[in-house]
Amino acid sequence: MNSYPTIIEQFHQTLLKLRGITGVESGVENLEPIDADMLGYSACAHLPHAALLRTGGGLEGEVLIQFELTFDYSPESLQSLEFLAWFVRDCARSGTKVQLRPFALPPEAPPGRQLGTTLKWHMDLFIDGIEESLEPAFEAVRGLDHSLQMAIRLYDIPLK
Repeated sequence: MNSYPTIIEQFHQTLLKLRGITGVESGVENLEPIDADMLGYSACAHLPHAALLRTGGGLEGEVLIQFELTFDYSPESLQSLEFLAWFVRDCARSGTKVQLRPFALPPEAPPGRQLGTTLKWHMDLFIDGIEESLEPAFEAVRGLDHSLQMAIRLYDIPLK
Protein backbone atom coordinates (compact mmCIF):
# COMPACT_ATOMS: atom_id res chain seq x y z
CA MET A 1 0.00 0.00 0.00
CA ASN A 2 1.38 3.40 -1.00
CA SER A 3 1.06 5.73 1.98
CA TYR A 4 2.77 8.70 0.30
CA PRO A 5 -0.30 10.92 -0.11
CA THR A 6 -1.53 10.27 3.41
CA ILE A 7 1.65 10.84 5.41
CA ILE A 8 2.89 13.71 3.25
CA GLU A 9 -0.49 15.44 3.48
CA GLN A 10 -0.50 14.94 7.26
CA PHE A 11 2.93 16.58 7.56
CA HIS A 12 1.78 19.44 5.30
CA GLN A 13 -1.21 19.99 7.61
CA THR A 14 1.01 20.00 10.71
CA LEU A 15 3.30 22.62 9.15
CA LEU A 16 0.37 24.73 7.94
CA LYS A 17 -0.95 24.98 11.51
CA LEU A 18 2.04 27.18 12.39
CA ARG A 19 1.36 30.90 12.20
CA GLY A 20 2.60 32.69 9.12
CA ILE A 21 3.15 29.59 6.99
CA THR A 22 1.04 30.13 3.88
CA GLY A 23 2.00 27.14 1.77
CA VAL A 24 3.77 23.80 1.72
CA GLU A 25 4.76 21.87 -1.38
CA SER A 26 6.78 18.70 -1.45
CA GLY A 27 8.40 16.16 -3.70
CA VAL A 28 10.54 13.05 -3.67
CA GLU A 29 13.73 12.98 -5.69
CA ASN A 30 16.04 10.05 -6.39
CA LEU A 31 19.49 11.45 -5.60
CA GLU A 32 21.47 8.41 -6.71
CA PRO A 33 21.92 9.55 -10.35
CA ILE A 34 22.81 13.15 -9.38
CA ASP A 35 26.50 13.98 -9.67
CA ALA A 36 28.31 17.20 -8.80
CA ASP A 37 28.56 18.28 -12.45
CA MET A 38 24.76 18.34 -12.77
CA LEU A 39 24.29 20.89 -9.98
CA GLY A 40 24.91 23.83 -12.32
CA TYR A 41 21.81 23.04 -14.37
CA SER A 42 18.61 24.96 -13.68
CA ALA A 43 16.72 21.66 -13.33
CA CYS A 44 18.81 21.04 -10.20
CA ALA A 45 18.43 24.54 -8.70
CA HIS A 46 16.14 23.28 -5.92
CA LEU A 47 18.61 20.66 -4.71
CA PRO A 48 20.78 21.11 -1.59
CA HIS A 49 24.02 21.94 -3.39
CA ALA A 50 26.41 22.11 -0.43
CA ALA A 51 25.28 18.72 0.90
CA LEU A 52 25.60 17.11 -2.53
CA LEU A 53 28.98 18.71 -3.20
CA ARG A 54 30.29 17.22 0.05
CA THR A 55 29.44 13.72 -1.19
CA GLY A 56 30.19 14.30 -4.89
CA GLY A 57 26.49 13.83 -5.65
CA GLY A 58 23.75 11.52 -4.48
CA LEU A 59 24.58 8.35 -2.61
CA GLU A 60 23.55 4.85 -3.59
CA GLY A 61 19.92 4.21 -2.66
CA GLU A 62 19.39 7.80 -1.46
CA VAL A 63 16.26 9.90 -1.91
CA LEU A 64 15.46 13.45 -0.92
CA ILE A 65 12.04 14.41 0.37
CA GLN A 66 11.88 18.16 0.15
CA PHE A 67 9.25 20.40 1.74
CA GLU A 68 9.10 23.95 0.38
CA LEU A 69 7.61 26.40 2.85
CA THR A 70 6.25 29.84 2.06
CA PHE A 71 5.68 32.49 4.72
CA ASP A 72 3.67 35.70 4.91
CA TYR A 73 6.59 37.85 6.21
CA SER A 74 4.72 38.63 9.45
CA PRO A 75 6.36 38.68 12.91
CA GLU A 76 4.45 35.44 13.64
CA SER A 77 6.04 33.81 10.59
CA LEU A 78 9.49 34.68 11.94
CA GLN A 79 8.62 32.99 15.23
CA SER A 80 7.41 29.90 13.36
CA LEU A 81 10.58 29.90 11.27
CA GLU A 82 12.72 30.23 14.40
CA PHE A 83 10.86 27.32 15.98
CA LEU A 84 11.31 25.19 12.84
CA ALA A 85 15.01 26.09 12.67
CA TRP A 86 15.47 24.85 16.22
CA PHE A 87 13.30 21.78 15.59
CA VAL A 88 15.24 20.75 12.47
CA ARG A 89 18.60 21.31 14.18
CA ASP A 90 17.45 19.24 17.16
CA CYS A 91 16.29 16.42 14.87
CA ALA A 92 19.63 16.50 13.04
CA ARG A 93 21.51 16.35 16.34
CA SER A 94 19.47 13.23 17.13
CA GLY A 95 20.54 11.52 13.90
CA THR A 96 17.82 12.48 11.40
CA LYS A 97 19.39 13.59 8.13
CA VAL A 98 17.41 16.81 7.82
CA GLN A 99 18.24 20.45 7.21
CA LEU A 100 16.40 23.74 6.76
CA ARG A 101 17.77 26.20 4.23
CA PRO A 102 16.66 29.33 2.42
CA PHE A 103 15.85 29.31 -1.28
CA ALA A 104 15.33 32.31 -3.57
CA LEU A 105 15.30 33.17 -7.25
CA PRO A 106 17.58 35.76 -8.91
CA PRO A 107 16.91 39.42 -8.03
CA GLU A 108 15.93 40.15 -11.62
CA ALA A 109 14.34 38.05 -14.36
CA PRO A 110 12.90 38.88 -17.79
CA PRO A 111 9.54 39.96 -16.32
CA GLY A 112 11.33 42.45 -14.04
CA ARG A 113 12.58 42.83 -10.48
CA GLN A 114 11.59 39.96 -8.20
CA LEU A 115 13.82 40.65 -5.19
CA GLY A 116 11.70 40.54 -2.04
CA THR A 117 9.09 38.19 -3.50
CA THR A 118 10.71 34.76 -3.96
CA LEU A 119 12.12 33.76 -0.55
CA LYS A 120 11.08 30.27 0.54
CA TRP A 121 12.51 27.71 2.92
CA HIS A 122 13.39 24.13 2.02
CA MET A 123 13.26 21.38 4.59
CA ASP A 124 15.44 18.64 3.11
CA LEU A 125 15.05 15.11 4.46
CA PHE A 126 17.68 12.67 3.19
CA ILE A 127 16.84 8.97 3.32
CA ASP A 128 19.33 6.29 2.34
CA GLY A 129 18.94 2.55 2.01
CA ILE A 130 16.03 2.84 -0.41
CA GLU A 131 15.87 -0.30 -2.50
CA GLU A 132 12.48 -1.56 -3.69
CA SER A 133 10.03 0.62 -1.79
CA LEU A 134 9.77 4.18 -0.51
CA GLU A 135 8.23 2.93 2.73
CA PRO A 136 11.41 3.69 4.77
CA ALA A 137 11.16 7.29 3.54
CA PHE A 138 7.49 7.50 4.50
CA GLU A 139 8.33 6.09 7.92
CA ALA A 140 10.92 8.86 8.36
CA VAL A 141 8.28 11.48 7.50
CA ARG A 142 5.88 9.84 9.99
CA GLY A 143 8.54 10.14 12.68
CA LEU A 144 9.27 13.76 11.78
CA ASP A 145 5.57 14.62 11.88
CA HIS A 146 5.11 12.90 15.24
CA SER A 147 8.12 14.74 16.68
CA LEU A 148 6.93 18.10 15.33
CA GLN A 149 3.45 17.64 16.77
CA MET A 150 4.94 16.67 20.13
CA ALA A 151 7.30 19.70 20.14
CA ILE A 152 4.40 22.02 19.29
CA ARG A 153 2.48 20.70 22.31
CA LEU A 154 5.47 20.55 24.64
CA TYR A 155 6.53 24.14 23.96
CA ASP A 156 2.99 25.49 23.58
CA ILE A 157 3.76 26.94 20.16
CA PRO A 158 1.04 29.35 18.98
CA LEU A 159 -1.03 27.98 16.11
CA LYS A 160 -3.45 29.57 13.66
